[in-house]
Amino acid sequence: MFDFFKKHNQPLFEGLCDFHNHLLPGIDDGSKHVDMSLNMLKAYQRLGFSSIIPSPHIYQELYPNTPETIKKSFQELTKANHLDNVPVIHSYSAEYMVDESFIRNLENSIPKLLLFKKYILLEIHIFGNTQHLERACFELSQKEIVPILAHPERYHCLETIAQFKTLKQKGFYLQLNALSLMGHYGPEVKQKAQLLLKSGLYDLLATDAHNTQNLEQLFSLQLSKKQGLQWEAIRDFQLDLFRV
Repeated sequence: MFDFFKKHNQPLFEGLCDFHNHLLPGIDDGSKHVDMSLNMLKAYQRLGFSSIIPSPHIYQELYPNTPETIKKSFQELTKANHLDNVPVIHSYSAEYMVDESFIRNLENSIPKLLLFKKYILLEIHIFGNTQHLERACFELSQKEIVPILAHPERYHCLETIAQFKTLKQKGFYLQLNALSLMGHYGPEVKQKAQLLLKSGLYDLLATDAHNTQNLEQLFSLQLSKKQGLQWEAIRDFQLDLFRV
C-alpha cells in the first residue's frame, strides 16, 4: 500500500495507465506540437505513470478526427520520441462526443477506437442532457461495449447522487478528472467531484491533460485520509481492469 498521506500525497499515480488525455500533437485542443507532447511525457514520468493511451476528441463540429488522422499524429509522436524512461505509449483511442452524429454512426457500426477492445470513452456537452447517453448506452450494450463517462462531475445536467447511480446501473463507468479535485474547473465542479469521491461512485481516474501545465498542477494534489482511501480503491480497480 502506498503512503497516500505523507506530505504532497504522492505518488498518487504510480503504475497507472492514463487513458484520458490529449497528448497527441496538433489534432485537437490538446498538445500543439511534438515538442509539447515530449515535455508532457517527461511530466508523466515524474508523476509515476507507467503507460499512456492518448484519447483525442472525435467531435464533428470542432474536431472531426478519424482513425486515420489520429493514427498519423500517433506515428508522428512515436517516431520523434527518443526519451528514456518515460511512460510507454501503448496505443491510442478517442474521446467520443455523444451527439446525433455519434448515435447515427453507432446504429450502423462499431466504433473503431476502443480501449482494450472493450471500453469506449464518452463525453457530452457540458450544458447538454442525458438523452443521448441513454440511447448510446443501449446501442453499446447490444455490441458488448462498456461505456466510460469522462469527467461526470463537469456536466450541469448531472447534479444528484441518484442520477449518477442510475447511470452506473445502466452500465456506465464513471471517470474522475484528477484536476477537478484541485478546483481547475471551478469550485462547483470541485465540490461535486469531492462528493462523488466520498460516495464511492467513481470507478476510474485520469488526467485529461491538455498540456504540460495541467500535469505540473497534479504534483500539488493533496487528499484527506478518507479521500486517499477512496482513491486507492479506484487505483486498485483500474490497475486490475487495464493490465498493459
